[in-house]
Amino acid sequence: MKEQSFLIIDSSENSADLYYRTNFFVPDPIIFIEHKGEKILVLNELEIERGKRDAKVDKVLSFSEYLKKLPPKKRKKRIITNIVDLIFKELKIKGALVPGRFPIKYTDELRKLGYRLRFKQKEPFFEERLKKTPMEMKFIRDCLRDTSKAMEFARRMISSSIIRNNLLYLNGSELTSERIKGEINSFLSLLGYSASHTIVSCGIHSSMPHHTGEGPLLANKPIVVDIFPKSQNSGYYGDMTRTFVKGEPSKELKKMYRTVLRGQKIGISMVRDGVKVKEVHEEIVDFFRRSGFRTGAMGGKQQGFIHSTGHGLGLEIHEPPIIGLGEETLEEGNVVTVEPGLYYENIGGVRIEDVVVVKKKGCLNLTRYPNRFKV
Repeated sequence: MKEQSFLIIDSSENSADLYYRTNFFVPDPIIFIEHKGEKILVLNELEIERGKRDAKVDKVLSFSEYLKKLPPKKRKKRIITNIVDLIFKELKIKGALVPGRFPIKYTDELRKLGYRLRFKQKEPFFEERLKKTPMEMKFIRDCLRDTSKAMEFARRMISSSIIRNNLLYLNGSELTSERIKGEINSFLSLLGYSASHTIVSCGIHSSMPHHTGEGPLLANKPIVVDIFPKSQNSGYYGDMTRTFVKGEPSKELKKMYRTVLRGQKIGISMVRDGVKVKEVHEEIVDFFRRSGFRTGAMGGKQQGFIHSTGHGLGLEIHEPPIIGLGEETLEEGNVVTVEPGLYYENIGGVRIEDVVVVKKKGCLNLTRYPNRFKV
C-alpha cells in the first residue's frame, strides 16, 4: 500500500481513532495530520502546553500562530479548513484519507480548496486497533476487575432485599431499577469510571435486550444487569452482563438460564484465531433451537436469540469484529465479548457476558466473576 496522508478533525472524546493515535484526551475538535510517518497535532493555547507534554506525537503546532498567518477575510469563516490548507501547502500534501465519520462540512470545504479526500469505508480508521497490545489488554483487564466489583455491589443489593407482595424491598423501601443503576454508577465514579446507560432490567423489560430497566424489581423474575464503564484514566471499556433472580424462578426460566450458560460455554470454546464469526454464532443459535428455544417472530415480535453473539471491545464499547452472521474471521489479539441471550415476552430475558482475548489455539477469558443465578 503506497504511503498516504491521514487527516482527522475531531475531539478525542468522540474519536477513539484520534485518541489511539495520540494518547491525548481533548474535549473540543482539533486537527490531526499524519504524513510520511510523522504525527502532527494542531492545538489552541488552552491545550498546547499539555499537548507538548502528554501527546504521543512528533510535532505540536499552534492553532493561534497559523490563525495569524491567515488573511483577515479567511479568519471569519472556514477557519479550521483554512488552517489545514496552510499546513497542507507547507507539507506539499495534495490529498488525504479521512475517517468515514469525517464531517461533510469539512469535506466540502477542503475539496473546494482543491484537495482530494477519500474516506475509509472500513472501521476502525486505524486497523491496528483490532489487535490489542499487552498494555491494552492490561487496561481492559483492569476495567473488568472494577466492573466485577460493581456487579458484586449490585448482586448484594438484590441478595439483601426481602420479598413483600412479589416486590423486592431493601432497607424499608422498594428496590427499583433506577436505585441500583444510580448506586452502580456512583460506585464506579469513585473508582475513576464514567458509566452511562447501565442496564438493570426486570421481567418484561428484560425481554428487550437494550431496555435499561425501570420501576420496582420483581421477585421470581429475571434481573439482567449489564455494566459497561469507561476508564477516565486509560479510555478503555469493560463490559459484563449477569442475570440474577431473587426468589424462586419458574422451571422454564431455570432451563432458559442453563441453556444460555451452556451456549456461552460453547461460544467461548469455539473462539480462536482463524474461526469465522458466523460459525460461532450459528452454532449457538442451533444449540438453542435444539434445546427448545426458537428464534423468530412470535406474537408480532422478534423473540429468542435476537442479537449477535458478541462484539469487539476497546476504546469503544462496540468495535469490530462482530460475532454474528458476517464474514469476518477472528484473529489473534482481538478482544471480544461472548454474550448470548434468550428473550421471551412471557418469561423475560437471560444474558450472560464475558470478555475474551483471541489466541492461536483458543481464547483467554479476561472476566473474573462467577455466574450466580439465584441470589
